[in-house]
Amino acid sequence: MKRGRAVGIDLGTSNSVVAIIDADGAPRILTTEEGSTTLPSLIWFAPDGPVIGEAAREGLDQAPDVTVFGAKRLLGRRFDHPEVRRLSRTLPYELVESPNGDVWISLAPGKTVSPEEVCALILYELKRTAERFLGEPVTSAVITIPAWYDAAQRQATKDAAQIAGLDVMRLLSEPTAAALGHGAHRGADRKYLVCDLGGGTFDVAAVDLEGGVFEVLATTGDPFLGGDDVDRAVVEHLVRDIRQVKALDVSTDPIAIERLRIAAQRAKHELSGVSTTPIHVAELVQLPSGKTAEYKRSMRRDELELWSAPLVRRLEAPIRDALARSGRKREDVHEVLLVGGMTRMPAVRREIARVSGREPSIVPNPEEVVAVGAALEVARLEGAIEGVLLIDVAARGISLSTNEGDCELVIAQSSVVPTREHRLFPTRQDNQARIEFDIWEGESVEAAKNRHLGKYAVVDLPDGPSGDVLALVEITLDTDGTIRLGASELVSGDRLQIEQLVHTGLTRADVARFARQFAEAS
Repeated sequence: MKRGRAVGIDLGTSNSVVAIIDADGAPRILTTEEGSTTLPSLIWFAPDGPVIGEAAREGLDQAPDVTVFGAKRLLGRRFDHPEVRRLSRTLPYELVESPNGDVWISLAPGKTVSPEEVCALILYELKRTAERFLGEPVTSAVITIPAWYDAAQRQATKDAAQIAGLDVMRLLSEPTAAALGHGAHRGADRKYLVCDLGGGTFDVAAVDLEGGVFEVLATTGDPFLGGDDVDRAVVEHLVRDIRQVKALDVSTDPIAIERLRIAAQRAKHELSGVSTTPIHVAELVQLPSGKTAEYKRSMRRDELELWSAPLVRRLEAPIRDALARSGRKREDVHEVLLVGGMTRMPAVRREIARVSGREPSIVPNPEEVVAVGAALEVARLEGAIEGVLLIDVAARGISLSTNEGDCELVIAQSSVVPTREHRLFPTRQDNQARIEFDIWEGESVEAAKNRHLGKYAVVDLPDGPSGDVLALVEITLDTDGTIRLGASELVSGDRLQIEQLVHTGLTRADVARFARQFAEAS
């Protein structure tokens, strides 16, 4: 198939954006059919088929149990993760456990969908947006991800792109993309601290620019801290207020909760610019009499800040961690960049200024700058931009274990990527046919403190006495932060086969099958 155009995509928890670089070198945010520069990351699985973006808001009111938002937070996650279990108690749609323990979404009895498929629908809509503007096929993309994404989440993002018919040129961390989009590559040498608070995640990156070289020194963050969490905190207080004022308990009514969430989100946005705003839900819940109860009250900025204070305080630890890991003191930082829609909130800006010791720079378009950075990275990879080099680091360490033993660190956190390491495994028995090992994300010697990424086996080993056959396992962490494995017999140099016994995420066969189904349906 002929390769088409490439675009930059910010796949967001709340909103997603697609951008290109024009022929004159200027970045352009592409607009949806509704004329918006952002596409709500929202899918309504309506009876006639999926409805994506702005039009899917109707599903939030009509059928919240099959209207999926925030799927990005579920990518690469296990069903038994504490934060996933917490989310499951507040989402209007049902989360279920897939056969391999990942979290999937239930649409009806016996019908489930993976987060990868949901995100693929969003990516495909962005692809269509770009194709309408360009008048030609779009087949490739640079996709931005939270810097703190683990290997499973990164692979899940690539799987979603493949299902949508997109080849991933690179997964680019959102803080790095933001620095590019902000135009840092055109300025003087500086030391940046990029703080990206969006709908679902908080990322911090210490980035140095020197002589056109972007070097990411450290990335940290909180994968379950964002605007969605603030919305939920507000909803919890509104539910208590409704119980006290109206003697109604709406805590188990998904439609009422969803209507309150939308109202809370709107109030949160407005309170970034005003001190008081009204909340009005015309049809909150249907009463036994058949009438509907409405809910009205005013909401003050100081109430919002009080209710969200525990969440805002969580901004401090990742910022301090990023400074420590990069070997920087607060006074060494030249500029603090704020990215992501939640950085519009005054309390967030004050907290970041307090912790970083510097008044942050306000990016004019915090929701769009990341996609601009992704488009610039496309141009850089295609050779249209010269003199800029990106050096990224591993967000987490990679460890390996055999025979349920202790974990051995193979690739340390903050190692420059891509990187490749080897481990040698001798056979323990005569004519041993296979050697099994586990890959973990984390740096602890205790497996329970790391995240299990998969169990593998080097198979079809040549016959030989115990210890004479030596399997050399090659572990590669690429620029996207995803892992590739290879193996060979040390003495002969012959390549050996590796089988995956236990895995997280979709299998390669699943991805290929979903991609075929997607192409046929599209």
